[in-house]
Amino acid sequence: MSPDRQAAFDGVMQSALDGAADDLSRAAAEEAQAQALAAAKEAEAKAYEDAVKKAFGGKMGMADAGLPAIVFLIVYTATNSLNPAVIGSVAVGVAMFAIRLLRRETLQHALSGLFGVLVCAAFAKFSGHAQNYYLPGILINLGSFVLFAGSALARWPIAGLMIGPITGEMTTWKQVPGRLRAFTNATWLLAGLFAVKLAVQVPLYLTHHTTALGVMRLVLGYPPYLACLYFAWQMIKNAPPPVMPEPADGAETERGGGVAIEGNDPA
Repeated sequence: MSPDRQAAFDGVMQSALDGAADDLSRAAAEEAQAQALAAAKEAEAKAYEDAVKKAFGGKMGMADAGLPAIVFLIVYTATNSLNPAVIGSVAVGVAMFAIRLLRRETLQHALSGLFGVLVCAAFAKFSGHAQNYYLPGILINLGSFVLFAGSALARWPIAGLMIGPITGEMTTWKQVPGRLRAFTNATWLLAGLFAVKLAVQVPLYLTHHTTALGVMRLVLGYPPYLACLYFAWQMIKNAPPPVMPEPADGAETERGGGVAIEGNDPA
């Protein structure tokens, strides 16, 4: 091969090698960028999920509200006596509150749980009827159904009003039809749960079936509640990403498909 042809061949080969190297570099960069975006999305979704769980008090928050009712049911069923059942449920409520104090955890859910136990115990004790221990819960279910269903009909779903301030999006979900629809459907789902509870518990309360009422409160308590929360979370998780409100004081706020970040603390 002549020197000129050899030089031309070498030039073509070098150009091809350079092009292939550029393509590989570009592909590697795109892959790295895709991985970084996926990791950011995953971290963002985790932060969002943690924020939602925090709003409901987590596992400890549910125990604060549930264990006293379980103790009341067990003691009353075993003794058929009101006073030991009331004392047992209040004692467990106080113990859960003390555990919060010792662990230096937030008292918001512990206080609400203890207050709820005291109210239920007072209803039963001062009326002299054990089924009245469950009356505050029935009234709360009724109020919750009216509130959740009314907010969904008014297109200001409670799910959005609760989660918006936690995630930092406030009420900007109203600007995103798909997100508004997800919050509305999640609110209707929870409203339906309250309606089912009322349909089962009210007849048992009116017919003085105290033990059956306590059992159904447990059956319709955490299992369907957690299931509804799971499906509600899936609706919200798969909705279009939130739109963060404009910063008020010129503070820099990251915007996009997740939780706002201002300063050093995630929202």
